Amino acid sequence: MHRYMADSCSRLVDPRTLTLDPAMQARDTTLIRDKRLRAAQEIKQAAQDDAILEDLRNGVGIKQAITVFEVDDVSYVVDGFHRTNACLRYFKECPDSDLMIRATVIQNRTYAEAFEVAQMMNQSHGVGITPDELGQAKFRNLVIANRFGLSVSEIAKELSCSRGQANHVSRALKACHKALNGLTVSDFTQLRQFIEHLQGELESALYLPKSIWDAHGFPKVRKLSDAVTGKDFTQREMNDHEWREFQIEGAKERINKLLKDYDEDCFREGLRRAVIGSGLGISVSKRSKWLEQAGAVEANEAPEDWDISKALVAETIDPDF
Repeated sequence: MHRYMADSCSRLVDPRTLTLDPAMQARDTTLIRDKRLRAAQEIKQAAQDDAILEDLRNGVGIKQAITVFEVDDVSYVVDGFHRTNACLRYFKECPDSDLMIRATVIQNRTYAEAFEVAQMMNQSHGVGITPDELGQAKFRNLVIANRFGLSVSEIAKELSCSRGQANHVSRALKACHKALNGLTVSDFTQLRQFIEHLQGELESALYLPKSIWDAHGFPKVRKLSDAVTGKDFTQREMNDHEWREFQIEGAKERINKLLKDYDEDCFREGLRRAVIGSGLGISVSKRSKWLEQAGAVEANEAPEDWDISKALVAETIDPDF
């Protein structure tokens, strides 16, 4: 934050001219695994909002200045979400009010810079964010800032986390880097478009349950890291449809691996023998009939120009090779 102060000024601003971008809010109580702690945080936040609004009703203004980043013609609130939101609620009750609030305004900045500072603010005053929220906020910041080349040691130092957690962050960053393929947030008109593109590319490359996304649409670090390493998700983390799709994708991946490991003839015969008596309703003709249908001159060898796509699946089950 200190590096931006040379371009700053202090002035009174009309809260109605400010932009509260939900993506810049570091808080995300859905990341808090402890249900009791999550509920307590939500109650504290609601109480804080109500207390600020009550002060405004009683003629007590906003005492602490907010921080605003000017990006082109937009004034983004990067610190002071609750204070600004309380002012907007107050205007709904008193639309003719001339309420103004003190703001530190940082001029001539980029959206990525505003996003970075927003993720780092609100950590020590008001209702401080939890370690779970803070870690995810720092990860979002690295993605937006296009900082994918950090080593595990650098990540551990910058995020003040263990090396084990840094490994998870590293895998998640690499997955995002591959998905974005050189694109940055500046290549999109809106942040939402950037997030949707990132989601689409990750989903096309990996099997991801719906629970992987945080409240802002970014992937949760640990869940994305587990998906990259192929760690199985447990059924209780998914609904019935997600669990079924996960199992189907797993079966498909294993079959595709077998297709790569064995030639078509051996794979098909292995499949024929495996399904006999399985009750799956899958029928595979014996090898000699299969080759004859493909146009082989002799029943035990394939023709020189044989095309695997010509082979037909027959109804007859024959245990003979």
